[in-house]
Amino acid sequence: MMPLALLSVGSGVGGSFFMKAGTHHVTTSLTRKISLLAGAIALSGCATLNEAGKNYGTAIGCAGGAILGAGLTYAITGDAKKAVVGGGVGAAAGCVAGNLWQNRLQELERIAKEENLNIQVQTLQSQEVATGNAGSPAPTEAGIVAQVQDQGMFATGSAQLSVDGQRQVRKLAAAFAPKPGQNSQAAILVVGHTDATGSATTNQRLSEQRARAVAAILAEQGIAPQRMFFQGAGASRPIADNSDSFQRGKNRRVEIVEVTDRNMLVKRVNAEQNNTKYLAHGTATEPVRSVPSTSKSKPAAKPAAENKPVDAGTAVVDFGGQPASETRWALGEAITPKKAGFALVSSAHAGDLPSSSCEADRPRESGKVFNLASGKALDTQTTTEYLPGYNNRVWANLVNGHLVTLSPVSILRDGASVDRQPFIEVVKGYDQGNRKSIKSTAVANTYEGEDLVLYRVFTQDPKAPVSCIDVVFSKKNSEATDGALFYSRPREAFTTRFVPIRA
Repeated sequence: MMPLALLSVGSGVGGSFFMKAGTHHVTTSLTRKISLLAGAIALSGCATLNEAGKNYGTAIGCAGGAILGAGLTYAITGDAKKAVVGGGVGAAAGCVAGNLWQNRLQELERIAKEENLNIQVQTLQSQEVATGNAGSPAPTEAGIVAQVQDQGMFATGSAQLSVDGQRQVRKLAAAFAPKPGQNSQAAILVVGHTDATGSATTNQRLSEQRARAVAAILAEQGIAPQRMFFQGAGASRPIADNSDSFQRGKNRRVEIVEVTDRNMLVKRVNAEQNNTKYLAHGTATEPVRSVPSTSKSKPAAKPAAENKPVDAGTAVVDFGGQPASETRWALGEAITPKKAGFALVSSAHAGDLPSSSCEADRPRESGKVFNLASGKALDTQTTTEYLPGYNNRVWANLVNGHLVTLSPVSILRDGASVDRQPFIEVVKGYDQGNRKSIKSTAVANTYEGEDLVLYRVFTQDPKAPVSCIDVVFSKKNSEATDGALFYSRPREAFTTRFVPIRA
């Protein structure tokens, strides 16, 4: 079986992927040899990794992930200075996979040098739950991932490839063009990504147009259009800080995903849609700021757009919270990534990764996946069943005497996707007998872990008493385990704990 592969065209980004050790067995002699090779790679620099990938890729593939374990990140820069090895390549695809990995590393290194591109290569791994084995994951070799800076490939706001961009994409496409003996049923998905400047809808549309342009170039290189798919993810999957003008450019990228067939493609699309790894960075383009009320120093700087002063028309409600700048958002620490699916990082506790609250985020919009030949959308929804207890129910609780309601909470079983968008309703002074409510339309995004779901809600009305809400829901017990409510006060954002109860 050929491995799955993913090529991501975007700015070079740091980090690494991790792979669980496989379950294959090898002889003691071979184990010692490959272990020594792994150790030598781990302790050396770029030259060693280049030689390992180019000269020993097949041997590593045959030996198996059980020996090299942990993982591998290979970053190719224009001057080929960076390379880090944390492990090796799994053996699910055997010698064929290792040989393909070896050849592609050679080709991508050549392209990086020729075009002076910053390319990061990572391995993608499928984590399928093994039947009859207590639900433990059975890792499957899933190919490679490459990140290539797209600056210069497209003009700002344009979906037309530049002359340099066309040449670079053709070379990258050639590296993934069909090879003799490869799986003819393989599906290829091109995903466009932008930074968060501009509206979510505009970014999604632009990223989709760019993805289609790249997919068309791939088709020119001999890949059948029937096997080609494209998607615009907009700014919904950030890999860098959007509030930092020097970092947000890393989010502008294009992914090329190669998988064995359509079924695996659906799994990949669903796994990325609400992946908790994209909690690491928000989509707010200005840093969250606050001004202490006791400050008597020089006039405060102009507040960020998302934290503008409360005007006379805003429904001000005191929820009894603390300044958001003085409160550590830790809800993401409770969410363990799913065991089944795809992984570029280990299944370590999500708390090991940085994460941001809804106050540092904005509603995210990702488009459908379309086939290049037919133009039809890929059906990624295998069921319309809801997670138990999240079938359009009302969830509410008192916060400092005010009733806050989320309704309907609508979460599908597959991918924990939002089915119906909710509204947020606040009854000020509910404990004093008031029943007059303030109702605001909202947009919800979800992030699915193994046992928990982060349900993130943003109000659409800038004058609403609540700006956003984060709630952690249990997938098994139909209950909220934790939550945080954010609201604006003059010149700064406040937050307080909010754990709704199902009504």
